[in-house]
Formats: sequence, structure tokens, C-alpha cells
Amino acid sequence: MYTSLARHLAILHRHNQRYLNQVLKPYSLTSGEVGFLMSLYQTEGQTQEELSTALVIDKAATARALKVLIDKGFVTRTQDEKDKRCNRIHLTAHAKTLEAELTNLVRRWNLNLIERFGRDTYEQLCTQLGTIQKELN
Repeated sequence: MYTSLARHLAILHRHNQRYLNQVLKPYSLTSGEVGFLMSLYQTEGQTQEELSTALVIDKAATARALKVLIDKGFVTRTQDEKDKRCNRIHLTAHAKTLEAELTNLVRRWNLNLIERFGRDTYEQLCTQLGTIQKELN
């Protein structure tokens, strides 16, 4: 019988999106937006291009998501002082106050998987998927 890795990954992704959309609703955030915040929590002041590369998202989608996050008051966009062609993205005070809460909500999905299937299985699967991802880059 034919097994499709892409199908399994797509279904898991949809489950994760549904979970994130549910738990992020009180914050007026979506699963598509929270990844940008998580990346900025790790490295604030990234350029739009750096965010696109880090999240493997095209530049147009990044620009749209950042516009929404700006309108919602989570990030600001400022022109880079050295390279006027680049915009640097910074977290607002509001976003910074939510860092621990949002990070915990996002991580809870993974912790639930670890609890259900065991740390060894989870880490083995992550390692294998990471290997596939590196080969495709």
C-alpha cells in the first residue's frame, strides 16, 4: 500500500493549526502570525527578508503577515539605518509582555505529543524530518 509522507505531514500541520488558532484566539492571533512572533522572540530586529528565510515563507506573504501584526499592535517596522532598502522588525511592548504566555501555548502542542508518544519517538521523528528538510534545502 502506498504511504504518502506529504499527506501525513499536511494532516499533522492542519491539526497543529487548528490547535494554535483555538488557543491564540483570545490574543487576536492566528497560527500563521504566531510564527513571526516566535522568530522575533528569538532574534528581534530581523529584516523582512531574514524572517522570510527563517520561516521558509515567500516575501509577499511575509509582508502581508507583518502588515497585519503591525495593525494589531504586535510589531513595528523601521527602515534599517545602514541599508535604506531593508526594514527591521521589532516587537512592541505589548508583544513583549505576552512572550512567556505565547511561547508556552505554542510549546504545549509539542509537549502533548511527547506525553502521548514518548520523548524518544518524538525526538527520533524530529531528527529524521530535520534530515529530510536539510536535504531539500
